[in-house]
Amino acid sequence: MSTPIRSPRAPAPAYLRALRVITAALATAAAVIYLRLAVAALPAAGAGVSDPGLLWFGLVAAAAYLFGTVVIVMSDRWLWWLGGAFVQVVAVFAYAGLPADRAALPASWGTTLRVVQALILLALAVLIARYPQRAGLARPGVGPRRRGDRDR
Repeated sequence: MSTPIRSPRAPAPAYLRALRVITAALATAAAVIYLRLAVAALPAAGAGVSDPGLLWFGLVAAAAYLFGTVVIVMSDRWLWWLGGAFVQVVAVFAYAGLPADRAALPASWGTTLRVVQALILLALAVLIARYPQRAGLARPGVGPRRRGDRDR
C-alpha cells in the first residue's frame, strides 16, 4: 500500500473558523482607519495634498490590510498568515514612527488602531499555532509520527 503524498487536513474546529472571520473583520477595520488617515491628508477644497507622504502611507497600509483580509479568508496556508503578520508589524512600526504633528488622526483613532492591530497579531499567532494543516505543508515538528522518523 502506498502512502499518499498529501493527506487531507482535519477539519478546523468551529472556534478557529470563527477566529478567522473575526480576524478578517479586524483587518478590514484597520484598513478603514488607515484610509481615514489617508483621506485626512487631502484638503477639503481640492487645493492640493497637504501631506503627500501621509497620503501614500495611509493608502499603502490600507491596501496591505485589505490584502491581509483576503488572505485570511481565502487561504489556509500558515506561511501566508505569517507573511501577513510580518507586514502588519512593519505597518505598526511605521505608524509609530510618524511624528505626532503628522498623525492626522485624533488620539482616540490612534488608540483604536493600536488595539485592533494587537488583536490581529494575537489572533494570527493563535491561527498559525492551532489551525490544522495538510500533512505535506505541516509546520516542522507538528503532525503524526511516521515510521522511520527519528527526528520527533
